[in-house]
Order: sequence, then structure tokens, then C-alpha cells
Amino acid sequence: MKPFGIIGGTSWHSTLEYYQNLNRSINRFYGNNTNPTLHIISMDQHTIHHLQSEGNWNTIADIIKKHALELQNAGVKGIALCANTPHKVLPMVQDAVQVPFVHIADAVGDDIKKHGWSKVALLGTIFTMQEDFIKGKLLRDYQIECIVPCIEDQTWMQEAIIEEMSVGVFTEETKARYLQMIDSFSDQGAEAVILGCTEIPLLLRNTNPSIPTIDSLTCHCEKIVNFILGDELSGPSKDFTSSIL
Repeated sequence: MKPFGIIGGTSWHSTLEYYQNLNRSINRFYGNNTNPTLHIISMDQHTIHHLQSEGNWNTIADIIKKHALELQNAGVKGIALCANTPHKVLPMVQDAVQVPFVHIADAVGDDIKKHGWSKVALLGTIFTMQEDFIKGKLLRDYQIECIVPCIEDQTWMQEAIIEEMSVGVFTEETKARYLQMIDSFSDQGAEAVILGCTEIPLLLRNTNPSIPTIDSLTCHCEKIVNFILGDELSGPSKDFTSSIL
């Protein structure tokens, strides 16, 4: 197995899911309590969110770059950012380190293509929905079109993510509005919806949305597991979904 580094903390609730899912998947692969060698750096979510609100993405890139270099010096062979939004600065970070990052959009794109979908909806932070670091990569590299909610819903969603979900608050009212938005996407031709913020799957756990959902956290974990195992995989990439949900 390859030693692997994860940069999380945005939020720690979803970072915990990453840690649990990666270990469970490796346990399942080996059929015992074998664990991967994981190096974890947890960022200060409050600082990152404040810098995002100021539009200070260069400082965010510098913070992540510093952590990535720490992981590289620790000997990891791959790194992942445990959230969608920080991928906005990943090109700047990747240029500064030699260790490859496992990109969450590649994980999502692989899953969507496996299902044969070409038009999906995208939910996430306002940065993820408005900018192209996720949806642009999906269109360019996977020929997948993403549609997003109206600006009013985007603004509401951003507030819910920062003020509620990032601190572990998951209310029935917020859940209901998310499900209502998902319902509306089928009328716009979306074949599925990307849960493009790693807290959204936690909010919608044990629900039954009207169209299929693509859990970016689960997809990302599956791709990371395949990276960690590498040559130990005896065939095509395995589907670890059942082992990490």
C-alpha cells in the first residue's frame, strides 16, 4: 500500500467520514483489520472560511501548499483535499509539489460516466456552483454538463453550509429544501445530482431523493482507495461503495 496524505478540517465532520471510509474500505479489501498509512493535516475551518469570504484565495493556496509540502516530506505518495471548494486553488498547489493529488472531480466524473449520464445538477458552496474548477473540469475532461440552482438558492445554500452544516447542525427544514431543489432538477433534464459539498451527503443520509445522487465524498474515497492499493488490485478498479456507506 502507498502511504497517503489527506488535508481536511473543512469541515472536520466530513474529514472524519473520509478517515472512517478509507479505513473500512482497506479492511474490507484485506478481510481483516489491516489499515492504510494515512497522514492527516486538519486545517482551521474558521480561517479558511474567512479568507474565502474576503476572496483571498492566494493565502488559502499558500496554506494548503505548506501542508502539502509537509506531507510530501513525510513520504506520502499521494494527497487529497477532503472538500470540494479547496480544489479551486489546487492548480497553484500542485505546481509547488511533486506528489500527485487525487482530484475529487476526476472521482465524480468517473462515476458519472460509469452510469452513462451526460447532464447532471451540481450542489455545493457558492464557489463550487458559480466557478469552473469542478463543473468546468467535468465538461472539459468528461463531456458532462452541469446545471446549478438559481442565485437565490445558491445564496441560501452557502449560508446553510457555513452557518449550519459546517458546525454539525443538520436540520429537517434544510433537508426538506435540498430535497425540493433536487426534485426541480429533473424538470430541467438532469439525470442525476452531484452532492458537491462533502457535508451534503451527511444532511441527506437516509433520504430518498427523486433522482439519483452522486456523493462526491464516496466517489473520492473510492478513487483514493484505488490509488493507495495500486498494484495490489488484481483487476479493474473495484467498487467500494458497499464497504464505505
